[in-house]
Amino acid sequence: MSKKMRAVFSIVDYSKADLIAEIYKKENVPVFFSTHGNGSADSAMLELLGFGENKKSVMVSVLDIPRSERVFAAVEEKMHISKPGKGIMFSVPLTGATAFLVGLMDSENTNTAQKGRDFEMAEHEYELIITIITKGYFPDVKAAANAAGARGGTLIHALGMGGEEAQKFLGISIQPEKDLIFNVVRREEKTRIMKAIAEKAGINTQGRGIIFSLPVDAAMGLSLPQLDEELEAAKAE
Repeated sequence: MSKKMRAVFSIVDYSKADLIAEIYKKENVPVFFSTHGNGSADSAMLELLGFGENKKSVMVSVLDIPRSERVFAAVEEKMHISKPGKGIMFSVPLTGATAFLVGLMDSENTNTAQKGRDFEMAEHEYELIITIITKGYFPDVKAAANAAGARGGTLIHALGMGGEEAQKFLGISIQPEKDLIFNVVRREEKTRIMKAIAEKAGINTQGRGIIFSLPVDAAMGLSLPQLDEELEAAKAE
């Protein structure tokens, strides 16, 4: 029987990096990776969006569904991440994983009981847009995404690999230094925002951007009704 698994992402202020890592360790998360990025929301809206500090801690782990529910609940209990200004946490369903990762999930008798608030939402209400672009062209992505309705995001610096094969396929030179931009958006907004990014910073532009999306099957810290009202008020000022 196949085991359903998720990639779980948490994005919080950098000052909270040690706290969330401690939670992951206490919950016996077998594998997780930590890096840092930068919030991309406009300064007037940083506090409303949970980006009070520009530098971010980005945590990524791969978990089965019962263990991911425990981690969501533990982070909510300790950090109240569902409230505005605390960051965001979301998961993406995986379509495959190596036997090693599946074995790690089976190595512990997971407790499926949830504690705390119910964080599940309607299936795939949100989408994660990932843009991979040549370093230095992040402002183009930010401007296009914001103009199309995106409400902030996270920037991570990275190195591209496999450039020779990509060059053969695309017929262009692939620069090794890359920027990765994460935008979590409502499903109905996804196509509009992706098209806007592609027009401004897509593969036929100097930024050579590659854009794709993944479904988000659970999240905290997104789409509170009062937050939407505050965002609209901030835009009107």
